Amino acid sequence: MKIAPIKFYNINTTYTSKKQIRAFSAPICDAVCFKSHNFLDLPKEEVYKRIQASLTPENFIGQGTEAEVYKIKDTDFCVKIPYEALSSYSKYGDKEIKRLFFNKNIEPADAVNHIKIKLSFCGTVMDYFYGLIPKNYIGNKEGRYKLQAGISEMPVRSYKELLYQISNGIDNEMLFDCTPGNLIVNLDKKKLTAIDFIPIKETPREVRPLYEIYSVLTAYGAELETGKKIFEKVINTGLDEFVPKKTPCMDVELFDFVDLCKKRIQETGTKNTNILMQKITQQINLIKKIKKNEYQNAPISGIIEDKIVEIKNIIKYIR
Repeated sequence: MKIAPIKFYNINTTYTSKKQIRAFSAPICDAVCFKSHNFLDLPKEEVYKRIQASLTPENFIGQGTEAEVYKIKDTDFCVKIPYEALSSYSKYGDKEIKRLFFNKNIEPADAVNHIKIKLSFCGTVMDYFYGLIPKNYIGNKEGRYKLQAGISEMPVRSYKELLYQISNGIDNEMLFDCTPGNLIVNLDKKKLTAIDFIPIKETPREVRPLYEIYSVLTAYGAELETGKKIFEKVINTGLDEFVPKKTPCMDVELFDFVDLCKKRIQETGTKNTNILMQKITQQINLIKKIKKNEYQNAPISGIIEDKIVEIKNIIKYIR
């Protein structure tokens, strides 16, 4: 089986993504219905009425620097409304609602942010995800540790789905706004959902997906063993993209294993770090080189599996 070729890029402090052939499908949101009708298929006047009726304290979800968010009653959608639009929006009657712009033509970058409808006052209708937000545990150590323990027991598949969301964002020039308020953790479904992406061109941040996944999952500090489990699962999530005959979900140079290991070492005070980091850096550079060779039809089976095992054994020395 031949592997589709992938172009590789020099990564500095910014990254401009290219569309790449994928060996997987991006996570698909569950279909949501409003009683016997799909909420999104209702007449626009009815959609606006239901949105307006949902702007009540009991439906309030939260707020950011630019907008408030409300759950749309009896649906699995929510609406994000900028502050400057709230007062005027609440005054609209039926006639004004009919004249408002209603756009269901969603761009790929909008879809990354789970947007279903764009409204004329810069509001958006989005999927609503059930779960817990790490930010809400900033002052609750016991609750935070319990949440993180649940995350640490999730299968690598759950971490992969989060990585795929982030890599899909990169493909569409969008970067996950990696803060503890922008992640939904559903322990029952073992699902991690990133909910806020910003255009890459608007941020000078480096693209460091593994580093940021680990950071948001251990925000505000984690128990040593719990943090170690999460760290190793994030590493394994990345390494799984390097198995033979698999097209990685993003450019191999974006797999920031070394930065992630440095972060964990600094957090835990692991000893003999210079020697350890030299070994890690050497093996990571080697495995990336081997994976690139695969796109030139060079056989890598056996070789790369051994290197993956070797890397997993090395990182066990990180506390």
